[in-house]
Formats: sequence, C-alpha cells, structure tokens
Amino acid sequence: MDFTNPLTLYLSIVGGLLALVLLILLVRFFVKPSPARDSFRMAVPFFLKARRNKKHHVFLGVSVHSRYLAAQILKEWKQEKKKKDQGGILMVNLSNSFDKTAERKMQEELGSRRIKLVGGSVPNADAPSLAKAVGLEKLQPWLSNERTSLYLFSDDKEENARLLALTADDASIKAKVFHYASTPSEIDTLVASIGPRVRSINPHQMAFSHIKLNCPQLMPVNFVSKAVDAQGKPLGYVEDGLHAWIVGFGHTGQEALRFLYEFGCFAGKDYRRAPTSFTVYDPDLDRQAGAFLQSAPFLKADDALRWMAEPAGTVRFWQAFENDEKVNYVVVAVDEGPRNIELGVGLLQAALRCGRDLSRLAILVRNVKDNRQVRELIDFSNKAYCPEGTKVLYGFGDMRTIWNADVISGRKLKKASRTDPEEWEKRKASLSGSGIPERMQLRRLQAEDISRVLYAPTLKALAPEGEPGKEQMKYLSAQEHLHWMSALAVTGYVNGPLDELRRQHPKMVPYPDIPDEKVKG
Repeated sequence: MDFTNPLTLYLSIVGGLLALVLLILLVRFFVKPSPARDSFRMAVPFFLKARRNKKHHVFLGVSVHSRYLAAQILKEWKQEKKKKDQGGILMVNLSNSFDKTAERKMQEELGSRRIKLVGGSVPNADAPSLAKAVGLEKLQPWLSNERTSLYLFSDDKEENARLLALTADDASIKAKVFHYASTPSEIDTLVASIGPRVRSINPHQMAFSHIKLNCPQLMPVNFVSKAVDAQGKPLGYVEDGLHAWIVGFGHTGQEALRFLYEFGCFAGKDYRRAPTSFTVYDPDLDRQAGAFLQSAPFLKADDALRWMAEPAGTVRFWQAFENDEKVNYVVVAVDEGPRNIELGVGLLQAALRCGRDLSRLAILVRNVKDNRQVRELIDFSNKAYCPEGTKVLYGFGDMRTIWNADVISGRKLKKASRTDPEEWEKRKASLSGSGIPERMQLRRLQAEDISRVLYAPTLKALAPEGEPGKEQMKYLSAQEHLHWMSALAVTGYVNGPLDELRRQHPKMVPYPDIPDEKVKG
C-alpha cells in the first residue's frame, strides 16, 4: 500500500480511527450494564456455560429489597480476595411493562458490571418450569446450579405466591430459594410443604436476627443482675432477671417477645428461672395476643407475661412506667418510625426523672426508614439525658442495615455451628428426603445448633474466667437448658411425649425436673 499517496494515507487514518471507535463501543457494550448487553449475554450459551458453576444471585422481582440486598452482595464481593467464585446478579422485572426509570435508578444505585437487568413477564401458572413461566428459558442453567441463590422478591403478594407455587412444582430447580413474606405467617403452609430448600424471610424477624448477629451490646444479659462473689466474679446464675416492656404488638412486637423470651430468661440460685417479667402494651391485644399464643401455646400458662390493652402514651401508660422500677429493657414498635422515636425519647426522659440507673436500661425504637435527622435526634437524646459514655436509646430495623446476605442466608452461622460437619451432613441426608415430621425434626436440630452459637456470648457473660467449678458448671447447664427450652417454646413446642408433628418434647420442663431417661432427638 502506497502511503505516499495522500488519499491512501487519509483513508488509512480514517479507517484506523473508525476501527478504534468500533473497538471502544464493543468494549463499552460488554462492560457497561445495559439491557442490550444483558440480553445478548443471556442469548449466547457461551456466557452462561462459562459462569454456570459460580455463585449466582437471581432476583425475581425488582423491589427495594432486591436493591438493598444486591448492593450488600456487591459490597461483599469488593471486599473478598478470591474472585473466581463470583458469578452474576440477575434482576428480573416481572411486570408487563419494563420501567425504564426504575432501570436507570437501579444502574445508578448499584453501578456494577455484574448487574444484569432482564425484562420478564407476569408468571404463567401453566408453564412446565419457573424459567418458562417468566419468559426466560435461558435462566434454566442458573436455576439448576446448587450454588445459585434464587430470591422471590416481588412486592406483589399474589405474584410471589404464584412464584413460590411454581418453584415447588419445578423439580429442575436446585438453587437455594429465599421467599419474601411481609408477615411471618404468610404462606407458611406452602413453604413447609416444599421442604428445607426454601426459606421464608420477613423484615420483622430479620430486625432481631441482625441484633443477635451484630449487636452484642443489646443482648439482655447486659441488663440483668448477675450473681457475683466477693471478688466480683460471676457465679453462673442471675439474682434478678429481665423485666421487659414491649410497646406495640404487631408483627415486630411479636418477634421482639420471641427474641426476649429466648435470650432473656435466666437461671436463678435454685436452678429455676430467676424473677422475670414481659409486659406487652397494645390496644388491639385481643386479636394480636390471641394469634401469637396460638402459635406459641407454651406461653399461655406463663405468669411472667402481662398483657395490657392500653394505648401507648396515655396517663395510665406513663404512670405504669414510672411505678415499674424494675423495667430494664423496652422495645417500641407502634409504627415504622416517627411515633416510636417520640415514645422512646419520652421513656428516656421519664427514666431520668425517676432516678433510674440508665446504665442498666435499653430502649429500642423501630426505625424502618433510617435517615440523618432521626440518627441525629437519637444521638442528641443520648447525649442530653445520659451520663457520659452511656447510651440508652437505640434505633433498630432500618432496611439498609438488616437487609444483607448474612442475615438472610445465615451461612456464617451455619458454618460456625457445624462442630462435626460429617454428622451434620449425615443427619441432613437421613432426614431431608423424608416426610413432614422428619423435615420438622431436621429444622429443629439445625435451629438448635445455630441457636447454641448465638447464645455462646450470653453463656460466657455468666461464666467466670478460667475453669468453672462443679457448682458453676451446674448453673451454666441449667442456663443452657433454660435457653433451649425457651427457644423451643417460642417456635410452638410444648411438653409431652416426643412428637415433631404435634411439636412436643418431654424435656420442656425446668432443669431440676428433667426426666432421667434419655430422649432421642
């Protein structure tokens, strides 16, 4: 080619520039998140096969919860040193019209080359598979991967129910399935019938799961009167236990009682439960408490529970708080935030006026939509009314904090609870493929393993440093039994001959009354 010719040289330069522009556009197409790029990747089998065995996250339903969780996953990926297992994140919009504004917002919030936005369709209940039902057959290799996590996160309850039903009928799905339920009891029967591969999650339970995992300063053991010797060392038992108030008994209030009942019951000097009280305030108690006690019948006969059908903020409410000198833990959950903050600050002011020991008091206020103004108000109130270094008022339950992969999957807890991995897997293999009673037993045993891990810091707080003596070991054994019994009680178990279907266990009795004979399971 004769580059001395001006025309040839000019055409060569123009051709080179066009090739460079084309290369830049191609790179941009494959790197920058866009519906066109993602549609292409979904259409070409190479991209699916190359990533088939990686850890994928597939969201059916582009909701605020999807965005929160996807953002947390991306944050974790950036912190991980090993990148080879990281797969892709698929966001499947299930509406008939794909919202371009929502698409742009998703890209702005998550801004990662790993995000793929895929337009789906309204689920077709007559389709032979979940992938075909949402109009995306190319999803099948991802859903057949055991390392994939599938999230049914539609904001539409009916749509979510249809998705769950399709998942139950699709034997080709090997992915772990997480189903969003706005209430704890939503579609429980259907979830239970599918088996252990589906987990139903809701924000009310997640709020307290987050506290158990990440907030050791809010565990009830920090607010009770622990027995100590002359040198100040713990003796292993509690002189005076938790005296908790729960203000508002909707779904969050009910989860609060489950949390406090499990982690707030402590063994006293006689190896039985130390003095304890749980006071619940809600004007709609006839309905709310009835449904709760039906799900946890063991608590019906517990005289530690006091039910007050009184609205928060009345004269009688404030007088009762001022007269209850033992109250040391309060959860306020009457709405999603504003009223809770107002009541929480009022309770803190009342405690100060009454001369309470604020170092032995926690007031938790539910705050779903956390914002700067609320955080500033909580910080200001703590600084204004509490001694230096003391904090009483805490916000909890905000979506950006609790909606993360650890709280949802529990994978770190499961790993930590497997003291004998071979025994765990053997148990899982022997029970997971059986009938409903066996599945219930498997879930109970796995929950007990995880619960022991969560409870270890509480047990440690009651134990002396070094090797506990014989008497201290007996108290710690009584404490561990009380926790186990309380954990089963809030999940519906009662005392009786071992029967998983009826949720009965013969050791649901105080520590001194445990039957001598061994009980299988």
